[in-house]
Amino acid sequence: MVFHAIGVWLLVISVPLWAYRWFAFSKLTGRERLAFKRLIKRRHENSFGFALRVFGFLVALAMSVILLVLGLRYFKQGSLELGTFRDTMRGRLYSGLEPVDQALNTFHYDQWLPIAILTTCALLSVAFTLVATALRDISVMGRLRKRLSNIGDRKD
Repeated sequence: MVFHAIGVWLLVISVPLWAYRWFAFSKLTGRERLAFKRLIKRRHENSFGFALRVFGFLVALAMSVILLVLGLRYFKQGSLELGTFRDTMRGRLYSGLEPVDQALNTFHYDQWLPIAILTTCALLSVAFTLVATALRDISVMGRLRKRLSNIGDRKD
């Protein structure tokens, strides 16, 4: 439940960040745009690679927690059963819109637990990558403009 809320809030935050990123990019001159693209390509990691690393880390973390919980369940009850996500987690995220809630039930809460965990990890990795990439680009554009303006001031 907490991870779903974090993923949704990161997606919500990414929308204004990307809007500002595109606005800041449109304000760059042609020379600044070329320098920005070169900086991102040469010095920073590809966003898809970053998202895959985050996804892999989250899956490994989730699987280690599941193995720990299953091991404790086996010692306590003597069984290793995996049910649906709905059977395991009691808290749920509701939007208040009937079609959205039905889609959440079908595609997430009624899924087998490992599949639901993989979709949650995918949501978190995509949302975190969107926010991190937008913040990185905004920061690089600000530093680039500052450096290029300092170089322009020195020539005068």
